[in-house]
Amino acid sequence: MKDRKLLIPVRSTTRKFYLHPPPAGRNDWHVRFAPPPVNGVRRVVFRSTGAKEIAAAKRIASQIIESFWNDAGRGAEPLKLRNDNATIGELIERYERNAVQRLRTIRGNVRSLRLIVKTVHNGVPDQKPTTVLTSNLIRDFEKRRVQRAGERATAATRAGVIQRTRNSTASFVRQARSIVALRKMRFYEDLKLPDLAAFRGESVETPHRSLPRPLDMKALSAMEAATPKLATEDPAVYVAHLLFFSRLGLRNIEIVNARTHWISDGSIGIINRAEENFFPKGCEGWVPIAPDVLAEIIRFQPLSTNGYLIPGRNQTERHKAVYRRHSKWVGQWIKDRAKTSYELRRYAGSRLLDMGATIFEVRDFLRHRDVQTTQMWYAYRLQNRHLRTIGMCDLLPAISEQ
Repeated sequence: MKDRKLLIPVRSTTRKFYLHPPPAGRNDWHVRFAPPPVNGVRRVVFRSTGAKEIAAAKRIASQIIESFWNDAGRGAEPLKLRNDNATIGELIERYERNAVQRLRTIRGNVRSLRLIVKTVHNGVPDQKPTTVLTSNLIRDFEKRRVQRAGERATAATRAGVIQRTRNSTASFVRQARSIVALRKMRFYEDLKLPDLAAFRGESVETPHRSLPRPLDMKALSAMEAATPKLATEDPAVYVAHLLFFSRLGLRNIEIVNARTHWISDGSIGIINRAEENFFPKGCEGWVPIAPDVLAEIIRFQPLSTNGYLIPGRNQTERHKAVYRRHSKWVGQWIKDRAKTSYELRRYAGSRLLDMGATIFEVRDFLRHRDVQTTQMWYAYRLQNRHLRTIGMCDLLPAISEQ
């Protein structure tokens, strides 16, 4: 069955055409089709689009196909040779026009991208082609930032200055990469862009972070005792709290987008859902839901619209319930933390460890891309675990009688 994401939009014929994966040794998308016969002779055309991004490849493939229908392919000849990649300015303009994030977030992301490009390539960032967005760009940006920080620091302040520089560098890179995240590539369907996978995947050295402080158990107990009242007064925040707190440990963006059809066989699928413009952070996975928690979530479905788990009439209401009202409600008990959603997610992972889960099971539960991320935040909780002993009768597992 053909992948509809690879369907090429063509106006000159009702036939359907799809992009073909690159041949061996190539990394650009191709198109294969049989154009109208010329002088009674039929032939099959297999052409490279010269593009590595699906959106750009579909646009060029459409022009190639329509050229064969309109002028026997004469107009398709220069398409492969053109180097008309969009500029950074065109990319930013399209992002600012289509993004639905907060204005401050959009401005911060754009500022970070311009800073990275200018730091490495000098000049006016908006005039640079998008071909500069590579993994080398991020590595050079990190190297120059750390080098400059080291030059202005003294022997006494060097460690602190380097630490702060690495923190800010990692933040700038995350913000810049978010502009070309997979879920946002639909913004640029009619722009010709290079392959941005390396730019998306490159990361900087992770700054050293102190161990997370444990939450106050008395405060957590008081918060949990207040949930029945919350369920009555603000069901949307209550459902969000179930998805956060010690039950599923989902991220904000996952909770806002979660729908009932994501749930199957007692688990919720946090996986790529291109048709809903949802691409999970970290890696994909299925998170098991306890039967009583699932029943409690489904109980509020009559208040939801379009099958979303969070009650609300529209996306704005769901967004406010998860990002604002829930944080404000939790802030009554967790007062000294910057992001309560992170704290509750970490508590969910810590609770699993306390219940006997392994570090790999916690990684799968939280859907970290690398187990090192899980170890960074949770391995310290394993230090006081007592090693189990093997008794006289425990060497071999018990064999059940048939």
